[in-house]
Order: sequence, then structure tokens, then C-alpha cells
Amino acid sequence: MFRFPRRPVLAVAGVTTALVLAGCSGEEAAPEPGPQAPPPAAVAGLQVSAEFNEADVTFATEMIPHHQQAVDMAALAVEKSGDEKVKALALKIRDAQDAEMAQLSGMLEVWGQQPPEDPGLDHGGHSGMVTDADMMALESATGAEFDRKFVELMTRHHEGAVRVADGEKANGKNPQAKDLAGKISQDQQAELTELKSL
Repeated sequence: MFRFPRRPVLAVAGVTTALVLAGCSGEEAAPEPGPQAPPPAAVAGLQVSAEFNEADVTFATEMIPHHQQAVDMAALAVEKSGDEKVKALALKIRDAQDAEMAQLSGMLEVWGQQPPEDPGLDHGGHSGMVTDADMMALESATGAEFDRKFVELMTRHHEGAVRVADGEKANGKNPQAKDLAGKISQDQQAELTELKSL
């Protein structure tokens, strides 16, 4: 024969007794506190909610190495490019993505998740990531060939970042992560327009 579990019944009985006693004393019973989300934590100048899902973690752990590779390519362009427009865009990419990596790492810390151990790891073309062979070819290129290769690789790289960011916008739960994904998508689409004009 099916029996109802005893714990809920005892809990109801306990609440009823408390209400009766409160009524007898002439005082109102204090409401039971409900579950509350922890307050947002400050991360790199951003208040980050502790609420997250698997898509948020995937977004942050994929975007950190993605950004690190873009920063590495941008540093090469600042050093090696002879085109002032390429250098200016590379500086903008480097500065923006450095700041975003700090935010993404901070989000993972708030969520109790581990950041990627090796942000420079060769991801073999995943989400627009360039291979080690491509990076070596970029490092050895000079002059106009360097600029052409940089624009080609960074275009592919940005297209991959937009896909990752759009996935977070569609599937993420954390509001700050979704906002950052929207900013990344918008900024990198604008930079794609610049890259295609070079």
C-alpha cells in the first residue's frame, strides 16, 4: 500500500503549531525566509550574478583562449605591420579583448569554475581558432604578405568568435555573460567590416 512520506506531514504540523502559538501570544509569526540568490560579485568593474548554466561556462572557457589568440596575433601586427590602419585595428583588438578576458576569468571564478589551463593551446580551427602552423606562417611573414595573412586569419577568427557569442546569447542564463556576448558579437562584426576594407 502506498504511504505518503512522513517528513512533509511533520513539517506541516510544525508550521501549524507555530502559527497557533503565535496567535496565542498576540504576535504575528515571522514569515519563513525563502531561498535567495547570492548578491552579484564585482568582477573587473562588472557586477556578476552567481546564476549560470552550462552554456555560460562553455562561452567563457571557449572565449578566453579565443581572445588570447587574437591578442597574440594583434601583438604581432603592432610589431610587424607596415600599414598604419592594420596597426590601429590590431591595437583596438588587443586592448578590448584583454579587458574582456579579465571579465570572463572573473565570471568563472564567481561561478566556482576553473578557467582554461592553457589559453594558448592549439585548437585546430575550432570556432575560427587558427592552427599552430598558421601562427608560425604569420610570424615568419613580412611586409604586405604579413598584412594579407593577418587580415585573412583575423577575419576567420572573428567569424568564429561571433558564432560563440551568438550561441551564448541564445542559450546562456547569466545576464552579464549574455550582455558581454552581445557586445563581443557587435564589436567583432564591426571589426569584420574594417578587416574586409583593408
